[in-house]
Amino acid sequence: MMNISKIHNCYGCGICAIACGQKIIDISLNDDGFYEPYIIDECRCTNCGICTEVCAYLHEDLSLKESEIRSYAAWSKDHLVRRKCSSGGIGFEVGKHLLQEGFKVCGVRYDAERGKAVHFIAKNIDEWVLSIGSKYIQSFTLDGFKSINRKEKYLITGTPCQIDSFRRYIQRFKCEDSFVLLDFFCHGVPTMHLWKKYIEWAERKVGKITYASWRNKWTGWHDSWAMGIDGEEHGNKIGYQSLMIH
Repeated sequence: MMNISKIHNCYGCGICAIACGQKIIDISLNDDGFYEPYIIDECRCTNCGICTEVCAYLHEDLSLKESEIRSYAAWSKDHLVRRKCSSGGIGFEVGKHLLQEGFKVCGVRYDAERGKAVHFIAKNIDEWVLSIGSKYIQSFTLDGFKSINRKEKYLITGTPCQIDSFRRYIQRFKCEDSFVLLDFFCHGVPTMHLWKKYIEWAERKVGKITYASWRNKWTGWHDSWAMGIDGEEHGNKIGYQSLMIH
């Protein structure tokens, strides 16, 4: 098999789509509500095999060349960052530091208009603030990943399966030195059908959703299972500029 045409129920990371030289691979939700690749025009496939080469789903081994045995625990020193972030704010702080070092950052924000989490490129801290907070749904990666210029420096954040495929991608195109990769512990994601059902229920109460926050700390740090929802009829659209960056 030289392409991903027979791949189903994979990680939906989208790396095959950005690696394809013919640009004939796209990502969409399958019947079960998870992102899955498909080939737009198989007649144009050159059987180069790059899409399968960068696919973490098709490899049992990890793309890491060696294991790192040291580990550290850390959190942001800024209490405002810790309050806004789902955990300790380290993802935000790493991105903030690398932006100051001339990197661009690829993270995930919740797109309330489209009702899904999407990868995007942040070029400054004001844009990076949009990534704050965990999103407990599968992210649509193509918006962000297709905007990446392999000749520039980036921090790429994502789930372990997304990052493993992305590492294979930059190894394949010999540009690892331009990238810092950051993943996190992941227990899987629910079907997007479930999230859409939740949105339908919530919008009957608050109107069109303008903001969603998982593990919101409005009830306190140690009771962070709260879901924060604002709608056009109830609640004010969130102002991310309210997070002061020190």
